[in-house]
Amino acid sequence: MKRIVVYQSSTGFTAKYASWIAEELGCEIKEYKKMKTDELISYDMVIYGGWIMGNMVYGYDKIKALNLKNLVVFGVGMSVSNEEIEKRIAEQNKISTERLFYFEGGYNPKKVGFLKKMMMNMIKKSIEQKVEKTSEDIHMLETFQGADNTKREYIKPLVQYVDERKRYREIGCEKEL
Repeated sequence: MKRIVVYQSSTGFTAKYASWIAEELGCEIKEYKKMKTDELISYDMVIYGGWIMGNMVYGYDKIKALNLKNLVVFGVGMSVSNEEIEKRIAEQNKISTERLFYFEGGYNPKKVGFLKKMMMNMIKKSIEQKVEKTSEDIHMLETFQGADNTKREYIKPLVQYVDERKRYREIGCEKEL
């Protein structure tokens, strides 16, 4: 089974996860902007990763338009992973929750462009103005100072899912995703 990890990363957190996933799966890795469309369709499985803003997985719309047979998606954002966040991201992007994986990344203010930094500052101010802050709000405010919350262990469910699909296909039991 010919597999590839394709990603788009703005501050490096998505690239880090993509690298870990490719290493664990023993497959190719390539940045999306360095790929040609016809290259992507030649793979049996594409694992796509993008950063998240406003519950949208950056670049997923372009990948989705290719109608790839076996596509697995991971998104990287600042929030702590939980079922509610994953469900919102899946709904917003119209991705099956079975094929979507969310990983907590971080925030690097030195690598964020002017417009994104302005948007992030607006989000930060809205959290700061809350009278009663949740533990997630406090975590977000800490992350806004600059943090790398990536952990290699977060990729385990994705790697397991992809490996299971590979085994099923090898024995002829796998339908396309």
